[in-house]
Amino acid sequence: MRIILLIFVFVFLSVVASIFPQKAYGDGFTQENLPPANVGNRKVSLFIKINPPIITWGNNQDRYLLFRWFDANTNQTIQHTTFLVEVVNRTTLLMQGVFHTHSGILSLRINPSNNPSDWKIIGTPKQFLDSYMYLPQGNGTIDLVAPILGNGGLYHIYVELITMDSDQNIFKPQDAPKFDAYLSVGDISNHTISYNGNSYHTEIISYYDKINNYTFNQSKIKVSWSIPFDWDTKRFQDLPIFVHEEVHFPKTFKEFASTPTYVANVNGNPITGRELVVDPYSLADTVVAHILLNKVDIENVAKKIDPHASTMDFEISPATANVQTSSSVFTDFGGWRIKLGWSTTTLEANTQNSLKLTFFDAFTEKQVAGDVNYDIKILDKDGSTVLSEAGLTAKGGSGTLSINLPNIGIYRIEINIKDIINNGLPDKSRVGVGRGDLVIPSTATEETVPEFDSLAEMIITISIIGVIAMSRKFRFHFSLN
Repeated sequence: MRIILLIFVFVFLSVVASIFPQKAYGDGFTQENLPPANVGNRKVSLFIKINPPIITWGNNQDRYLLFRWFDANTNQTIQHTTFLVEVVNRTTLLMQGVFHTHSGILSLRINPSNNPSDWKIIGTPKQFLDSYMYLPQGNGTIDLVAPILGNGGLYHIYVELITMDSDQNIFKPQDAPKFDAYLSVGDISNHTISYNGNSYHTEIISYYDKINNYTFNQSKIKVSWSIPFDWDTKRFQDLPIFVHEEVHFPKTFKEFASTPTYVANVNGNPITGRELVVDPYSLADTVVAHILLNKVDIENVAKKIDPHASTMDFEISPATANVQTSSSVFTDFGGWRIKLGWSTTTLEANTQNSLKLTFFDAFTEKQVAGDVNYDIKILDKDGSTVLSEAGLTAKGGSGTLSINLPNIGIYRIEINIKDIINNGLPDKSRVGVGRGDLVIPSTATEETVPEFDSLAEMIITISIIGVIAMSRKFRFHFSLN
């Protein structure tokens, strides 16, 4: 608390600012471009990322927490930034420190520890007001021993900007841009199950939070598990949220893997359509089932369950084949939704059809305004490529493609988003692959996109909430071990 009071007193060259503190942009991702704060005529934003993009608790590779301060209008990096970082897992403070980077880019190399009450910063300390800030060594990296990014789960990363442009330009605390990110470390749960005298290795990956209560029901050939989840929709009513679960099972487990159709539910509510995508192609010996729930899906389930529920409970099992042509798909990562619209409602073999792809931000349900660069593939039931188009561009978030498939059957569509061009600048921070089904012959159906408030209105709402939250008490317990 003392450092905040001192910043009030020791204002050298205050940055003239008009700022609303920002609340969380998302929930359950590995990287975020956070909504910008207005500083004069500039929009100051923070890109924060866990690297490598998918960290699971079981691997021992180096893991990093990356920060880049930039002007959202120009994409120019903002130099000479000093900022507070606080990492919390649920209610436990895991790390806290003040860092400075002359370049505006900082990398924290994390050595996960097991002691939640102790952390050690190995960067170069420098006196800063009444305490210390840490500067990177020659390679732009600060080493940190702390109980973060070692175990699977959801991490709340709170960041407050203290200086920018110059080491002496210090924000007044009431003007300091404040950012929240909720980033996830994937949790893997490995199990060997027995069925009809055979043993099979199965794996579940949760990209949201830690996996609990795994069971396999032999009589129903059903896998079930749960993750911690707060179903109070008020906590994310103005924020996007995304839950991604994966189930891996071997193709040798034919009773589970020999059907293209599965049934699944969350807390007893069916998971259907774009929410459940099964991929038998990407891994040679493994079928991967993706469960993809966005904010609308979660809100709909929340209306039907006990509001005091504290877990998301999943079940999945094979079902009688009943595959339909997808009307929209979610990407596995990046948070995009792609609407698939056909020029005719009847899809037949040896018929030229025009496929219209419309790209939406899955978090706001607004059509992408920029140009989307993507590749598309269509695979047959054996995983062989029957159509492949690379280097396609959907201008203003919309594009078309002519498709003619010669044979009846069930096909898989894969749409790989490579980047989004906004104001001439490519954004590669949210790449991902959307997968769906195409059945020949079939009847294509239209899907209505829900109407939401505009992103600008959402950010204003978030900002007002942030103003109210300025009275929040800060926890400053510096560990200088």
